[in-house]
Amino acid sequence: MNLLKKLCATTLALILACGLMVGCAASPASSDKSYYYENSGGAPTAAAPDGYYDIYDDYYYEDDYYSKGYPDYYLVPNTEEYTDITESGFISTIARPLSTFSSDVDTASYCNLRRMINEGYDLDSIPKNAVRIEEMLNYFNYDYAAPEGGNLFGLTSQVADCPWNPDTKLLVMGFATEKADYAEIAGSNFVFLIDTSGSMNSPDKLPLLQSSFLTLIKELDENDCISIVTYAGTERLVCEGVSGADKKGLARAIKNLSAGGSTNGEAGLELAYEIAQNYYIEGGNNRIIMASDGDLNVGMSSRDELFDYVSKQRETGVYLSVLGFGSGNYKDANMQTLADNGNGAYHYIDSLEEAQKVFGDDLCANLVTLAKDVKLQVEFNPAQVKGYRLIGYEKRAMADEDFENKAADAGEIGWGHQVTVAYELVLADSEMDIPLSGLKYRDTDTTTEASNEWLTCTVRYKSPATDKSYESRYVIDETSYTTRPSSDWNFAAAVIGTGMILRDSEHKGDLTLQGVEKLLGKTKAHDQYQREFAELIKYLYQD
Repeated sequence: MNLLKKLCATTLALILACGLMVGCAASPASSDKSYYYENSGGAPTAAAPDGYYDIYDDYYYEDDYYSKGYPDYYLVPNTEEYTDITESGFISTIARPLSTFSSDVDTASYCNLRRMINEGYDLDSIPKNAVRIEEMLNYFNYDYAAPEGGNLFGLTSQVADCPWNPDTKLLVMGFATEKADYAEIAGSNFVFLIDTSGSMNSPDKLPLLQSSFLTLIKELDENDCISIVTYAGTERLVCEGVSGADKKGLARAIKNLSAGGSTNGEAGLELAYEIAQNYYIEGGNNRIIMASDGDLNVGMSSRDELFDYVSKQRETGVYLSVLGFGSGNYKDANMQTLADNGNGAYHYIDSLEEAQKVFGDDLCANLVTLAKDVKLQVEFNPAQVKGYRLIGYEKRAMADEDFENKAADAGEIGWGHQVTVAYELVLADSEMDIPLSGLKYRDTDTTTEASNEWLTCTVRYKSPATDKSYESRYVIDETSYTTRPSSDWNFAAAVIGTGMILRDSEHKGDLTLQGVEKLLGKTKAHDQYQREFAELIKYLYQD
């Protein structure tokens, strides 16, 4: 058991002893199956009831386990939910020369996976649909070039031999925006929308949530306007229009929150949007920050209902960012729907250190929008590239015609954000065959055939203040290819490889965690987060 698991177990044991958690006093004879039972002794060999598991050691138990004299456990149902992902395959450049998708700066998937690994999940236990490779890539910072020449984005690109496929090349493109100091940005209108339902009553939920918002409060000042809305069985307006300089008052309001009741997210969202409109800053930063485990069970709760509601509300100019907490009943699919369609980012908080990263180190990137409806469209030259595969971004794919459609929604990017995009390329001289899906006609552009360009990447975005659209174009050719790729390229390849292994991707070839470790051996970690990733790989490999 690693350090984090020990800390989790110790924390939970203390809370159990103090009697602070609802329902945690279940006796061995209890028939209530709505709780986890913390493993306090040896490893039983019986199988668990369907849908139940132990969060720490993944041991499973039968219905009559408690009558056999084993130590007590703290049990909850395993009802985590993730949206199905169908991995992208290789596409013929002749059949479809354009690849179009929305930007993505969410990081929730990586942090959630980190939580699972630290809790003892092995490769077979991690849900495949919890793995979103683009969010793993975009969690980390890289040494990308800053914007220049009036462009909003700087581009760093590199192509090298693909580590898991001898017939392809791996292209890694990094887009970076200018950084900013939050103190230099005009004030924000924030509404904290906090889930205080009974499902939030565990150490990794409401207590961690409270500590996270206390971290954010430290960064605010008199230019910020703060309101707090909670929801459980009913919604409640805790405070409204409070100055960000009133740190003691805001901290007191956060500390006094307690959990209990059902989860009426609909009522909470409606009140939060109403309050956000009451204090709306014209041309400014208006944002709801929702924190929950996503387990909505009263009112609007289906993903279709959530999609329709927040999609309509984003027309108000209020952004919706989402913070996920907890495990066992975590509803990642709901949280992703809210953030993706509410014009905000989605982060998962698994520790106070992560809260500091989201609300401290990356505050401007995560909470202040620099560009909205950011779309990317890559046009491949069939004379140089006969096939390609976009890695990740499956849920961000867009119709090619929506690239220039001003009404088509896409992702938002903040000050200091980086976006990493990776493709596997099948060059024209590769022996790999790319099926043409029964095309009768093959129409190629002779002007393109004569070019040495491999592809052109166009980025389209809108100004948050004026809604005016802008475009930037970047050309990539053979000069981006190298036989000695950089530390960043090797690190990105290691992250991609790990994601494919966790998903058991058909495209991973014979890549193993040992192979990932070799890639990491060619990197020089920029910061603690890259070093931590290497430690997680060692931990998985040892299991």
